[in-house]
Amino acid sequence: MDELRVPTLAEFVRARRLRPTAANPGGLSRQQLAEAIHSSVGYLAKIEQGGAFNPSPSVLDALAQVFGLDPDERVHLYHLAQQRFTDAGPPQPGPAVRRTLDALTPHLAAALDDGWHVIDCNAAFDAAFPGLQPNGNVLRWMFTDPRARLVIEEWEREADLMVGRFRGYAGRAGERADVQLLLRELGTQPDFHRLWNTGRVYIGRRDPTIRLRNRKTGKPFEIHVQRFRTTVPEPIRQLFVGLIEDHTAA
Repeated sequence: MDELRVPTLAEFVRARRLRPTAANPGGLSRQQLAEAIHSSVGYLAKIEQGGAFNPSPSVLDALAQVFGLDPDERVHLYHLAQQRFTDAGPPQPGPAVRRTLDALTPHLAAALDDGWHVIDCNAAFDAAFPGLQPNGNVLRWMFTDPRARLVIEEWEREADLMVGRFRGYAGRAGERADVQLLLRELGTQPDFHRLWNTGRVYIGRRDPTIRLRNRKTGKPFEIHVQRFRTTVPEPIRQLFVGLIEDHTAA
């Protein structure tokens, strides 16, 4: 019995190239695949021999298209290449995500990507954080929407935590264009500028409690926040759940 091995980019590309299809019963030659992805035979050989590290997204996208990869296989290809998968279009929640969010009502629930963009949310989340879903980004909403300061009881505390977590995230994300754009945009906000210059960094939050105020009744309430990794393909990366202790308060 053959020894099982951890999957590699080289093995994946080689196996997919040689896989028979209706159009190519004998698979593809390196020359054919190189021409299809607009690359050289030499570079393709390096990929299949494990000598090409971090192929560009354009090469990976071309391979995915030629191989006819489904969404899960495409994400897997990016992971094998040590690349961060980003969808060219806006993230769209599937029906399974939508059902999960609705099932968590009356608790707050939202699906987010790794850059804190709200992809979808349930009605309870939308009511608790007015204007957040249309804005799209949690950090931008915190500093540019006046309603954030009205519904978040301890705005300074939460803003400091968000900025510190963004610093940690930016350190991992590196020179991503969306991170640079958000930093330039929020750099014009005095409170963000002040909190960023403290240099504080937070990885996660130690206190899961967020204190909010119902914008219609004025009544304060607390949610206990948890974040979970999702089981769907990227770009949806996490599920935000805010458990409400007193349902009548919200």
